[in-house]
Amino acid sequence: MLLKPGRVVFYNVENLFDTINDPEKNDEEFLPQSKAQWNTRKYEIKLEHISKVLASIFDSIDPIAIGLAEVENKKVIEDLIAQPALKKFNLGICHHDSPDERGIDCALLYNKEIIEEVFDHFLKVDFSFDSADKTRDIIYFKGYMTEEFPVYFFVNHWTSRRTANVDSEKKRITEAMVLKAKIEDIYKGEPYARIIAMGDFNDNPDDKSLLYLCSGKHKFPLQQDLVNLMRLPQQRNEFTLKYKDDNDIFDQFIVSRNLLTSSYSYYVKNSAAHIYNPKWIMFEHNKYGWIPNRTYASGKWVGGYSDHLPVYLDICFH
Repeated sequence: MLLKPGRVVFYNVENLFDTINDPEKNDEEFLPQSKAQWNTRKYEIKLEHISKVLASIFDSIDPIAIGLAEVENKKVIEDLIAQPALKKFNLGICHHDSPDERGIDCALLYNKEIIEEVFDHFLKVDFSFDSADKTRDIIYFKGYMTEEFPVYFFVNHWTSRRTANVDSEKKRITEAMVLKAKIEDIYKGEPYARIIAMGDFNDNPDDKSLLYLCSGKHKFPLQQDLVNLMRLPQQRNEFTLKYKDDNDIFDQFIVSRNLLTSSYSYYVKNSAAHIYNPKWIMFEHNKYGWIPNRTYASGKWVGGYSDHLPVYLDICFH
């Protein structure tokens, strides 16, 4: 069967929490009695907005996979894909509760009509120099889109820069090491595997953690370098999030070089990834210009979408 081109998306949806108190999670910030006064109406608007963004990205092309960051649990993902804008897609869910202190996880949605799942797993990240800190697990998913080559998806949400913690860069480098070691392990047994790593890496493409991940110093056979497809948007001074005047591209796609060769059965269209930034998911700040229109701003609910912009790439099939 010849597959039509499809799209892979990553979206940090910014605190997609339900309104129910989970004693196992630090979700107090997003409860009806909290300072944010998070309630059913706000939750339903959030679901409608995120589903509207995703449906717009898939307006003229089918989804292959969607990586998500900052989802509280499986129930919010089920609520999301049950939205009218998304329910037409036959999406499977890969998720589990990871040990992050904020109670947020990553998830992978995959189109069951395009991808045949082999297995899903989760990579634990432990910081030997800060054992008390627990972070998000990395999603690790294997499937087939054609009979020829397996594809591995990794969904990441690396340690935040939010605090002035001197170890935060060290932690992101540790997360890069965990991811790279798993990819090296895959290539020992499957030298023709395809890799799509996506996520909010909390670093830019030219920061140490990403340069380590995409460096040529690896144990991959057949020169299977990892290529960061967000280097070009960074060079154009584009952004997926803004902090004051800083343009950051923390949301990225990193793929194996064999996905950039159009002679194979499937490949990344134009060897490029893109930032989805229509004006209707943005807000024009009087000082910093156009920025992502987020859910809360200065502690007040403004009913936006997310503080991050989605990123996407397209896969073509022969």
